[in-house]
Amino acid sequence: MSAPTVRGTAIGRDTARIDGAAKVRGAATYAAEFAPTGLVHAGLVQATVPSARIRGIDSAAARAVPGVLAVITHEDAERLEDLPTSGMTGDWHMPLSDDVVHYVGQHVAIVVAESPEAVREARALVRVDYERLEPTLIHDADFEALTAVAVLARGHEDSSDHERGDVDAALADEGAIVVDEVYATANLTHSPMEPHATVAEWANGTLTVHESTQGVQSDASQLATAFRLDADQVRVVCPYVGGAFGNKGALWPHTLLAVMAARRLARPVKLVLTRPQTYSSVGGRPRTVQRVRLAATPEGALTAIAHDSINPTAVTTDWLESCTRSTSATLYASPNARCTQRVARTHVNPPTFMRAPGETPGTFALESAMDELAIAVRMDPLELRRRNHADRSPETGQPWSGKHLLECYDRGAAAFGWAQRTPEPRSMREGGELVGWGMATAVFPGIRRAASANVRIDGEGGVRVRIAAADLGTGAYTVCALVAADVLGVEVDRTSVELGDSDLPTGPLAGGSCTTATAGEAVAAASRTVRAKLLALAAADPGSPLAGLEPDAVDAVGGSLVARHDPSRSLTFEEILAAAGEESIEAEVGSELDAETSETYAMQTHGAHFCEVRIDPLDPRVRVSRVVSVMDVGRVINP
Repeated sequence: MSAPTVRGTAIGRDTARIDGAAKVRGAATYAAEFAPTGLVHAGLVQATVPSARIRGIDSAAARAVPGVLAVITHEDAERLEDLPTSGMTGDWHMPLSDDVVHYVGQHVAIVVAESPEAVREARALVRVDYERLEPTLIHDADFEALTAVAVLARGHEDSSDHERGDVDAALADEGAIVVDEVYATANLTHSPMEPHATVAEWANGTLTVHESTQGVQSDASQLATAFRLDADQVRVVCPYVGGAFGNKGALWPHTLLAVMAARRLARPVKLVLTRPQTYSSVGGRPRTVQRVRLAATPEGALTAIAHDSINPTAVTTDWLESCTRSTSATLYASPNARCTQRVARTHVNPPTFMRAPGETPGTFALESAMDELAIAVRMDPLELRRRNHADRSPETGQPWSGKHLLECYDRGAAAFGWAQRTPEPRSMREGGELVGWGMATAVFPGIRRAASANVRIDGEGGVRVRIAAADLGTGAYTVCALVAADVLGVEVDRTSVELGDSDLPTGPLAGGSCTTATAGEAVAAASRTVRAKLLALAAADPGSPLAGLEPDAVDAVGGSLVARHDPSRSLTFEEILAAAGEESIEAEVGSELDAETSETYAMQTHGAHFCEVRIDPLDPRVRVSRVVSVMDVGRVINP
């Protein structure tokens, strides 16, 4: 689906990313590239067993390496304040707080030296003596076995499950067509181009941290708690992120250790995770095992959905992969539904957010079961989904704020050529390959959080936008510039944007695909306010061509305020400020979704995927040869 172009405005134009040139020329500065005076380097020693007590750590050889400044272990580490388990903390167990090992990859020491080479040499010389304990590990995908050890996730007791109607009765109905299947998904690891990196510096009792993070303000808040500081004593800076898919959304132990080491040595410390440490200590998507039971009439109308999910989690967290509440509870119209979500605590490293956590594995299971049901009722899988379209939220009964899923189905099917599909197995061939066509529904919550933005117009007509959002490479710099330019009627190249600093006005953590909706609304509100302030200055001057005009009678066009019904009455931003004797004018405005809207409407994003897979039966080699996706994304800010 091509994005519409809104001519004459900034929003909707195909605009080159304003941060692109700096990135391709190497001018964008990432966390590990900050080098304050006196910088030293750090590296981590990690546990090699999943469950143990540490009998002792021999660091004598490591300390003897030239350039080594410290080897910090649980025996002499600073004791940190526990962080709230309800916050954005990747591991609830504070690092080096005791002698217990909970998973392979847990940090058991930090080495600090004058050079990265000395750190690498010293790390390899640290010897840890373990008293091994029996770990709890889960090796199979047997749903019944997992159910026996599964528990409610701490902090999710009131939000894990959903039930409506009488699911058991609908499943037991003799006339129902029933599908009962178990699906397993693998654990997945993050691998962003930029590794996790921290540069921590203390000065006069205040802490500055350059961090690769999706949330500068949430990191700053947690660091203040952990190190018993006031909020204004911590600043976290991250102007650019070299890729992030969720595991830079939480504060992880390595950051706490870098800050601890910097305070111990009274010198700035740089700590960059190695690529293997990325896979063992900062989380990924956990495995899931899901049972999906569907009941339907012979005509394909769903009468029951039962979706139960269990994921292994760490003993030091209760990460819940929310596979059912955000998918089966809300996607299809069924009078009876039951969704449960549980965790099984094991000695593995803590899982975390990863690219639509819950929705990705959850829709895989649900949509696979829908395909099985389509076969059972002898119905085209697209027609089955159309037949069970939910005109209102099945979970809450609220009307949708907007939903165009049926149009997504229609456009996708037409573009893909779905009508030419034949349903019989092995009936579609091309050359020597078997060809399979499939489709699935996509769903994701429509999220908007609270935020504030500062917008300033200077005496030369330039616009500056400031908000503590993060740009993961997803275009937030450009989105904020486009929104401000649109409201103020200026060209995008007259607009500068500052992001990624916890000292800036409140911005959203970059997660849940909410930055554009959240930061964009805040920037729009601040831009409207500063435009109104400009008009107030001009309208107050009796000799001004805009004297006496109300805001709804004036447009912002080309860096000027112009009377809507008489374009000859206009003033540039520079002229207004000069006449008022002001060097600049600014506004900082907060924005959040109002309670009436959130209580009235259900908000979800929907879409449809169509996919072609080819299999060479002699190899057998499998390849995805064609995908068509049609998404109902709302208003496109930048195509």
